[in-house]
Amino acid sequence: MLVNLQPSTSRVPVNVSAYIPCFNNRRTIAEVIASVRQQTVAVHEIVVVDDASTDGSPEVARAAGARVAIQPSNLGRGPARRRGMEETSAQFVVSCDATYVIPPDYLARAKVWMERPEVGAVYGRISQEQGGDAVTRWRGRHLFKVGAPKCPATEVSSFATTGSIVRRSAVEAVGNYDASLRHTEDAELGSRLIRGGWKIICDPDLVVYSVAQNSLGQVLERYWRWHAGVDERLSFGGYLRKIWFSIRCMAPHDLREGDPAAALISLLLPHAQLWRTLFSSKKP
Repeated sequence: MLVNLQPSTSRVPVNVSAYIPCFNNRRTIAEVIASVRQQTVAVHEIVVVDDASTDGSPEVARAAGARVAIQPSNLGRGPARRRGMEETSAQFVVSCDATYVIPPDYLARAKVWMERPEVGAVYGRISQEQGGDAVTRWRGRHLFKVGAPKCPATEVSSFATTGSIVRRSAVEAVGNYDASLRHTEDAELGSRLIRGGWKIICDPDLVVYSVAQNSLGQVLERYWRWHAGVDERLSFGGYLRKIWFSIRCMAPHDLREGDPAAALISLLLPHAQLWRTLFSSKKP
C-alpha cells in the first residue's frame, strides 16, 4: 500500500459519461441527477440504469433529463453496473448511486488522478448530515464512518462504487462488472483491476453525501451486503467474533456518544447478520 500519493500535474482533456443505478429511488433520483449535471467538469451523458423499479423512478429520471435504460427484471448491482458501462461511451465513466449526491467539484478533484495513465479507478468516502434518528446516527457512525480520522490519498487493494470514476479501457480490459453478482460487484471488479496491473486510488477529499432516509432493516441489510463478500458465508466463529465486536467496540462507541438507542442496534447487528446469512439465499 502506498500513501501520500500525488495527483498528476498534466492537464489532459477528459471525456466523461455518468450512469446511476436505480431501484425504487423516486424520492432522490432527481436530486442525484442534478448533482451530476452541476459538475464543474462537463458530463456528456447521464444514464439511469433502472433495475425494474415499481415506484415511478424511470419517469422522474426522464423528467430530470437523464436517459433511462430499464432492466427486464430486478437483477441486482452487478448487471446494473455492467449495463451502465455498456450504455455509456466516454473514456471515463462516473458512477453515483441513486441515494447519494456529489459536490460540484467532485469530478474536477477526481480527474487529476485519472490523468495518471496507470490509474484505473478512483473513489472517495461517504458522509451525511449530522443528527437524525437513531438509525441514521448509527448508519453514519458505523457504516459510513463519519468522523473517523481522514487518511491521505492512498493506493488501495479494494474498490467501492457508491461514488467513483473508472477508466473505460481498464474496466473493459478485465471483462467489465460480473453480471452474476447481486452485490460485492465493486470489490470483485477491483480485485481484477489490480491483477491486471491497474492502480485504484481512495481519496478522502472526494465526498459523496447520502440523501436517503433508511429504515432499520435497510441499514442492517446494507451492512450485511458490504461485509458478506461474494460467498455470503458467516461461520459460527465469525458470528461469535461479531458478537464480541458489537459488545466490546460498537456499543461502547455509541454509549460514549450518548446514544443508547444506537447501542441497541449495535447489539442487534450480529444476530441480524446471522439471520440474513442463514435464511436469505442468493437470487439467481
